[in-house]
Amino acid sequence: MIAFPEKLLELIESAVVRHGGDLGGWTRRDADRLQLFDGRVTLRAEVHDEESQRDGVIHIHVLTTLHEHDDQVLDACLMGMGRDNDAAVANAAVLWITCVAGPVKSFLDNRPICMTCQAGVQGGDASAGYLEGDYGLTGLRAYVGPSYARGIDDDNLPSAIDENKPWFRFAAEAAAPRRVHIAKSIISVNGRNGWQRNLEVDGHEVSHHDPEWPVGVEAPQFGYLTRFAVFAFPQNSNEIARRKELERTILHFAEHYSDFETVDQLMAEMARLGFDAEIVHEVESFSTIAFGRALFQHFGIEYPSTVIRARRDGTVETDVPLMSMPAYARACALAGQLRAMMPKERFQALCCYNAESNVILKVMNARPDQLDFSGFKLFPCVVPDRGVSENTMNRAIAAMNEMAQSGRTKSQTPTPKKPWWKIW
Repeated sequence: MIAFPEKLLELIESAVVRHGGDLGGWTRRDADRLQLFDGRVTLRAEVHDEESQRDGVIHIHVLTTLHEHDDQVLDACLMGMGRDNDAAVANAAVLWITCVAGPVKSFLDNRPICMTCQAGVQGGDASAGYLEGDYGLTGLRAYVGPSYARGIDDDNLPSAIDENKPWFRFAAEAAAPRRVHIAKSIISVNGRNGWQRNLEVDGHEVSHHDPEWPVGVEAPQFGYLTRFAVFAFPQNSNEIARRKELERTILHFAEHYSDFETVDQLMAEMARLGFDAEIVHEVESFSTIAFGRALFQHFGIEYPSTVIRARRDGTVETDVPLMSMPAYARACALAGQLRAMMPKERFQALCCYNAESNVILKVMNARPDQLDFSGFKLFPCVVPDRGVSENTMNRAIAAMNEMAQSGRTKSQTPTPKKPWWKIW
């Protein structure tokens, strides 16, 4: 019996050979490896959650090595479904050919092929696959494949959710410090609440959920759409170097948090070691929010998706998405790694540092026998720039208090009068 990964590669190879055209070129398969596009890429496949698989559903990842781009690997997560396991593997192959092959080959050829479009091309010819809409991948070289619908009977619905919708918003902010990435977005029906979005970057390396997604189209009773995109940071961009430094800073801050009596001492030591002071401040301000949520989010707490920013130039921004901040987005991705590598007590201490966790702990201490947080809502906290003025900080806190007062209901725990925007 052929294993599922090998069967999948066999089906992909057959489909590519039959398709020819822009996907053409010689192929070579050797058991668990498949070379495509004249050897420009090599595919492998891995079954995930093998113990929890049920007949007719398979969770499988196709790993595509890009030999012309430092052998970087694009990890595409696929869910194959069918009447039995063989049909599920065949469906996974169709998904890869339909949704992934086009963006990968388009990226290699630097032109859109096979129903793929190049996103964010100002003045582009839409009929040739060059679209002005960027799908949320602003300023990047991005190729977006067609959407694949399941359970949706309305054939006009996929086209109604067009490139003006940010399918892949925050994918770039959350991506690891590598140049080339693959992202998957699933927009699905969320009961009476309309639509929701699940975003994954580089397989399961990054996962983000938006419970309410403004599609602008009435949701049917059931169904979802899946879409993949391959995107890359510019070759001459400083962003990758900055991301590497951010990653180094997040890990050092987390691993050494418990070594110091105060965070100020830790930050001073990091400055002495040569860490960039601005990046250290971002980690202290944003990454610690992500760590706190990693510890408490399963309690059913309703967390805000935004923060209030007190800026160094004197402005106050009241609706800044947390996921737009790489220090937060990358910390979300790294939290699982840190949980696994750090002693439990040190990880929990790190997670309890930020303002949100402080409020949660106060509620726990006040009501130790009643820890049901369903319906418990936190309001956006204030995150100041490094060196912000006292006047700007006071205006930001006033904005936070006004937001809390206007949004509070009788069922919610009152917001403390003391501004928990900072834990010293």
